[in-house]
Amino acid sequence: VYWSPSSETALAEAEIEYHDVKSSSIYVSFKVVDGKNILSNSCELVIWTTTPWTMPANLAICAGPDIEYSVIESGDRFFVIATELINTVCETIGLEDIIVVKRILGSDLEGITYKHPLYDRISPVILGDHVTLDAGTGLVHTAPGHGEDDFIVGKKYGLDVLCPVDSRGYLTSEAGEFEGLFYEDANKVILNRLNEENALLKEIEIVHSYPHDWRTKKPIIFRATAQWFASIEHFKEEILNAIKNVHWVPSW
Repeated sequence: VYWSPSSETALAEAEIEYHDVKSSSIYVSFKVVDGKNILSNSCELVIWTTTPWTMPANLAICAGPDIEYSVIESGDRFFVIATELINTVCETIGLEDIIVVKRILGSDLEGITYKHPLYDRISPVILGDHVTLDAGTGLVHTAPGHGEDDFIVGKKYGLDVLCPVDSRGYLTSEAGEFEGLFYEDANKVILNRLNEENALLKEIEIVHSYPHDWRTKKPIIFRATAQWFASIEHFKEEILNAIKNVHWVPSW
């Protein structure tokens, strides 16, 4: 759901305003642990995100089943990127002298595992129809606790719903070393740590439209929370009948 840390409440779509904000757009590499005879263990999966603070919640990388991917060699590293986005990504990151080593279909990547650069956590590559080639690398950072598409595909694959951010927007103990940081402040710390682990390939500052709380005018986040709903099914007809006996001002 849309969650406002400044109001400490879930918001409906009608309670959202959009304003331009500056965000860190980052490219991050994840080292393959088990390539299932499709990729070698020296390969790195490259993702792109504009929410570095969700990196602690990464539980999978999503590939498009019908998208073609390439293993490219640059220097002494091997990166996996969607074939169609190689030129754009390499130019952005600054990779030179590229050699395409292998091409594979996204469906072949399913079940390959990788290690999170900041945690002792092994996670899988999964498949999702929401993966597009509009932007990024063709491999989608998946955090079921922080995105609707991620949540839906995560349920399909039986992933946990990890949401290490509390109602006020502070990272919890589930985020490990980042516990106690406000999510916006965590961005820089997480970027520094990714850099230390040689996993941060590039950071670019971008300006984009982002949802804000209509009351506080502060940014919202996406957060998986337990929601309670009251069903009116059993007294719906009584409500509709009562409406006829009410004097409405204005009449419409």
